[in-house]
Amino acid sequence: MPRPIPTYVAHFTHVDNLAGIVTDGLVCDAHSAGHLVTEAGEPRIKRRRKRRTVTVGPGGVVADYVPFYFAPRSPMMSSIHHRSVATFTGDEHDLVYLVTTVERLIDRGHDLVFTDRNAALGTATHFCDTDRLNDLVDWDLMEARIWRNTDTDFERKERRMAECLVHGRVDFATFEQISVYDEGRASTVETTLRKVGAPVPHIRVNPDAYF
Repeated sequence: MPRPIPTYVAHFTHVDNLAGIVTDGLVCDAHSAGHLVTEAGEPRIKRRRKRRTVTVGPGGVVADYVPFYFAPRSPMMSSIHHRSVATFTGDEHDLVYLVTTVERLIDRGHDLVFTDRNAALGTATHFCDTDRLNDLVDWDLMEARIWRNTDTDFERKERRMAECLVHGRVDFATFEQISVYDEGRASTVETTLRKVGAPVPHIRVNPDAYF
């Protein structure tokens, strides 16, 4: 199937990080020291991303880019749910999705690199042409609720982690929506943003985006 237009992408982070993102933007891993209050990433994977070369666009390494997924309930979110990320011991439902679109990122002048699977993998294809999204991202899989590997398809999990990589940083104003687990988290997000004087985008309560 062709990609949906607009093409939504999302980055999840802990709600504790929102105030800093309003001030400093969402910063790539290579420059995130001091920007995060609560880290939800897997350190081993982050180290790999600091070594994995990006072969197109601005180049550099994967950690020079802010990662976005094309679908919720990612394998990374699943690892957190199953307590496989030892450095994250909090409540997974305190993670929030910062949502924008490929089209908005382009309109705001961002340099984008796309991958057909987890960008940390050496087998990932890197490309910048949005027309190639139709063929290189598995959109049927992005629509699926269950993405585990099967006996006939051993790459479903890594393809579900196809990425939109944004070079450097992303301003908070770029996000059109924040998706949260429940009404309580929606209230927390709104209160946090109002305290720092930030405009409040649409806050969507979407428990289906979680495990």
